[in-house]
Amino acid sequence: MHLDLPTLVVMGSFVAACAGAVLLFAWSQNQKISALAIWGLANLANAAGILCLMLGPALHQPVWSISSRILLVLAPGLIWKAARSLDARSAPLVIALVGAVVVGLASGFPGTRDFTGLLSLGASSAYLLAAAATLWVGRTESLAARWPLIILTAAHAAVLSIGMLSTFNGSIGQGEIPALLSAFGLIHFESIIFTLGTAVFILALVKERNEAASRMAANIDPLTGIANRTAFLESGERVIERCRRDSMPVSVMMFDLDRFKSINDTHGHAVGDAVIRKFCELTRATLRPNDVFGRLGGEEFAVVLPGSGIEAAFVRAERISTSFAEGCRFVEGRPVNATVSGGVSISINAEQTLTALLESSDAALYGAKSEGRNRIRRADQSGPKGDVSTVIRVA
Repeated sequence: MHLDLPTLVVMGSFVAACAGAVLLFAWSQNQKISALAIWGLANLANAAGILCLMLGPALHQPVWSISSRILLVLAPGLIWKAARSLDARSAPLVIALVGAVVVGLASGFPGTRDFTGLLSLGASSAYLLAAAATLWVGRTESLAARWPLIILTAAHAAVLSIGMLSTFNGSIGQGEIPALLSAFGLIHFESIIFTLGTAVFILALVKERNEAASRMAANIDPLTGIANRTAFLESGERVIERCRRDSMPVSVMMFDLDRFKSINDTHGHAVGDAVIRKFCELTRATLRPNDVFGRLGGEEFAVVLPGSGIEAAFVRAERISTSFAEGCRFVEGRPVNATVSGGVSISINAEQTLTALLESSDAALYGAKSEGRNRIRRADQSGPKGDVSTVIRVA
């Protein structure tokens, strides 16, 4: 089968234009993600640059060759900006445009005109390597689509580097379309793969990120940023199951802010929300990374402490209670004097369920409330083991 070079070039331009249109349409549906629009414009610039590259030798007019070099270096510059924007990093437009501007200026002087092809390929390769490096730095986000983007972008930079070497040693002339069987001829096939692949994977990455954000929103309490009830119960059960397999103890703390309704009624809900956030801030500062902390509802919170004995849990709960009382004497300039009561329970070998441990802690918490509030109480280890608490809570 004979491959016609002009047809292949036109196909590459058409693919780039279609990929650009798709990304611009995706951006129109989600305009908060500017990277889609920028990468789409890069593909359109690339499509126009490929056409100009073909028209230059055909029409024997230097303006088309000059335009192709400018556009073909503008596209990688925009891809660099899109990659930076994708990870919310600073990406000044002037940096994205400087390569195209330099190539355009160099094309206007006889002394540098002969080197503009080499300059264009070098700048394009540098932009793409910088884009790949940016995507690499953001790999901690753990999105599967990021890796193909990194590989495709770095591979395209490598192919352009081959073109730069071929131009430097005279294998291809300035503004010429590389032959299919040359080392740089790989660009005709690789660029189509790069254009299609990056369009697909940037859309996949955006989709993955949106889904991850939705899952996080579903598991996070919006006021405090800690786990909500559902997420806490799921994570807590997993931790207890792990402790059960390892025959480790597990403790559970429950907290309830004292007279919270009175705080809301006296100082307003804004101050009440600030008190809740302050409690979460102080509690998180006290906990270990593997402890599970969640808001069960209203002013009620719980913590699962894997590998912790009841005395260690009791000491930690008292530390939280003390720091909260000190930190909430005044809130937003108002004398609130908020306090918290708590209950602590333990399962020596994690043989009890989270529900049973919460019930025991809840009973101890009720006892702390009954004794005058602003205190922590240990659970009676022979206490309730059912799945439904019968404790009647007081504020």
